[in-house]
Amino acid sequence: MKHIPNFVIPAVLGLAAACGLARAADAADLRVAVGCPPVDACADWHFAEDFKERLAEHDIEAEVAVGGALGPDPDVVDQMSQGLIEVGLTNFVMVRQFEPMVLGFMTPYMFEDQEHMFRAIDEGSIVASINETLADERLILATLTGVGGPIGIFNAERPVESVDDLEGLRLRAIDQSQVALFEAWGTQGVVVDMAEFATSVQSGVVDGYLNPALVALIFQHTDFLDHYSDVGAGYGVRSALMSRDWYEGLDDETRAAVDDALAYATERNRDWTLEISRTEVPQLRERDVTVTELSDEALEEFRQRARTVWGELMPEEHIDTFEAVSEATRQ
Repeated sequence: MKHIPNFVIPAVLGLAAACGLARAADAADLRVAVGCPPVDACADWHFAEDFKERLAEHDIEAEVAVGGALGPDPDVVDQMSQGLIEVGLTNFVMVRQFEPMVLGFMTPYMFEDQEHMFRAIDEGSIVASINETLADERLILATLTGVGGPIGIFNAERPVESVDDLEGLRLRAIDQSQVALFEAWGTQGVVVDMAEFATSVQSGVVDGYLNPALVALIFQHTDFLDHYSDVGAGYGVRSALMSRDWYEGLDDETRAAVDDALAYATERNRDWTLEISRTEVPQLRERDVTVTELSDEALEEFRQRARTVWGELMPEEHIDTFEAVSEATRQ
């Protein structure tokens, strides 16, 4: 069996509830909720299938429910907290609502590159702290998964080679904290739901957004977003969550098998993410998107301005913790 990273086996085992849930997993008992369809571009689906494959080697069968068959993320999380669903791949905001510390992993320029971020996740101390909070929700964060390459700026108007080129552009923001980031960069942010993004560009409400290249490719936004600038503003992540009551109720042998399968799926996700990130920019160019790579000086300007609003992008009290882990995992 492979070494199991300490983030997979949190220090919550001492809190195991004697609720008589120990059982051998089978197709009916172990379900993995996935919101996306079974397509190659979906990191969650790949993770779930790798998890299922490894469990099968331990004679444990798992059912992967794709396309949101078990409900939207909030419903899946609610069912996991009750032990009705065992494992779910969800948006990281499902963790953020209980413990905003997780935002540090997405904070722009906290890490040098994607592999650095993965090392910080796998180091385990921050994930363990998050799990202390999730204990009250009867959830366990097994790990955070990668979904693609670096986050850059897409827009429909012009190439962005520096902060100054953003002047006059309006970018779609996820929330008010991202508005603060855009203001630090000298431009405007408008909070727009992702489902309304295309219409908002066509009507002139916004000119673009900040996202990994994979997002524009998946949603075919490259049909109208003509320009992409690799500003390296962090990396997108998803969360692999488990029902705490289910996990703590497993017998030792089954729990060890689940841990091994999680470690395997996590390792495969890291490899998949790094590989797909190398294909994203060529795919943009194939779709006639103008790709701009910034000079070191221009990138440093983006980085320094972003740092001034870190306290708005993540809980300020956790900045020192993330910086310490970032430094400890730097290579």
